[in-house]
Amino acid sequence: MPSPPLPVVIALSGLSSTGKSTIATHLPLIFPPPHYTLTILHVDDFYKPQSQLPLRDGLLDWDCTGSLDWPRLEAAVRNWKAGEQVAEGTVNPQPEFEASAAEEGGITQSLVEQLRKGCQSTALGLSKSEQVASQRVLVLDGFLLFTPSVPSSFRSLLDLKFLLRAPYADAKRRREARSGYTTMEGWWEDPPGYFDAVVWPNYAEENHGFFVRGDVEGELNEERCEVEAVKAKMGTEGTLGEMLRWISGEMVRILEERRWGR
Repeated sequence: MPSPPLPVVIALSGLSSTGKSTIATHLPLIFPPPHYTLTILHVDDFYKPQSQLPLRDGLLDWDCTGSLDWPRLEAAVRNWKAGEQVAEGTVNPQPEFEASAAEEGGITQSLVEQLRKGCQSTALGLSKSEQVASQRVLVLDGFLLFTPSVPSSFRSLLDLKFLLRAPYADAKRRREARSGYTTMEGWWEDPPGYFDAVVWPNYAEENHGFFVRGDVEGELNEERCEVEAVKAKMGTEGTLGEMLRWISGEMVRILEERRWGR
């Protein structure tokens, strides 16, 4: 009997409101059992208590790496890699928002079915003995998951890193369209000007190294991305479906590599 495939940790990161959660919620449909066992961890479940959040320009900063409980998140990932179950619940369930984002972004039922069949045909190409063990996949859905200020011990756990991008105007419109966020202590609504004062500056400061001349709306620094093993793609209005297709294809590649222990 062959050894179980190596577990794979995938990070969906990037600017707020680029479609990370929308894409993450569709991946279990594309990589279903019995060939895959896919778990999603939402970084929103790992915030520090609101009283411990840092401030930026006098505002609570929910969008910096300092707002997250990294030891707890790292422990959850390590426990999963060791074979333990981890809770998939999120303090921010917004199914209506995600469904609307998917529809506007071109993620259709037919696209998901097409991608699922493609992944299934890859798995079915294995012999019966090779199909015995389900491949375990952990998808991390969150912001700033592999930037320099993230603990290196955490970054070392990531096997595939996606940086989801969006034009400033698109991301700002989507963020400001949200009514608010459920937190561990209650409810949070962005105050006026929050995107420009907190969200965008944090993203730009943390990710500028992945771009030529530090321009986060410009060209990628391909050399830096290759060194850091970061895959980045710009998503514009109506292209979430294309983003999902790209991510699914990259996942198939690394899952096959890990199945054979490479």
